[in-house]
Amino acid sequence: MVAACAFLFCAAFTWATGAGCSTGSAGSTIVYYCDGAGWYSGGPRVKRGLRDAEFDGLFETFTWSTLLGPGTDHLIAARSDLVSARLARRIAKYRKQYPDAKIHLMGLSAGTAVVLGSLEQLPGDVFVQNVVLLSPSVSASRDLVPAMRHVSGCLYATSSRKDGILGPMVVNADGGDGPPAGLNGFKRPRRRRDGTTRAYAHVVNLPWQPAYLAYDWDGGHTSVTSPKFIRSVIAPRLFSDGMFPLDRPMMVLANGPGDG
Repeated sequence: MVAACAFLFCAAFTWATGAGCSTGSAGSTIVYYCDGAGWYSGGPRVKRGLRDAEFDGLFETFTWSTLLGPGTDHLIAARSDLVSARLARRIAKYRKQYPDAKIHLMGLSAGTAVVLGSLEQLPGDVFVQNVVLLSPSVSASRDLVPAMRHVSGCLYATSSRKDGILGPMVVNADGGDGPPAGLNGFKRPRRRRDGTTRAYAHVVNLPWQPAYLAYDWDGGHTSVTSPKFIRSVIAPRLFSDGMFPLDRPMMVLANGPGDG
């Protein structure tokens, strides 16, 4: 009875505030997770993978779905400034309450548009540590500079040519042109501007490879949330204080820290 009441309270709180129930102690490292469009929830699998990797901080699912189906979520809600602003406010609030806490962001599919949009709306002095985009359905040509200005660590994006959902998709969740990043990764920007090299020197594409079959990711759109894959491949990167060994960023800082 107690467990049932706790679940009902958690569900009601989620829909009322747009936040998910979290476990862990306040002030500790927190992971904000945004699910994909529609009714599928990869949150429990992602959370289990992180817990299996001995993460004992807070895990909070940010609820942004309209409950009107994947089409409405993907085409309207995911790119809404109002939706991403809500997550940005939650991040900024947590940062103000706990200045020394590490904040990480994760998103799946259309939820990656919400993650990137929230980063772009953060106040100038608010930063998160690392970001993971799973099967991102945002444009591969999206300019990541505005979002990366608020990331002190790295952004990792998985991709797979075997993704049967992103392959035939004609409209990206962020409204951007071209193929989604979840197929072949993000593309280097054609035109560089101030901060481009610095930003993309901390962006890493993680394309599917046969070795990932051992971790139950077969290259599919949602199987990327496999607890084994999250534990063995994603968690070590998410909680790393620097570039993960052997990872190759999209750009290299040729002239040291001052390189734009």
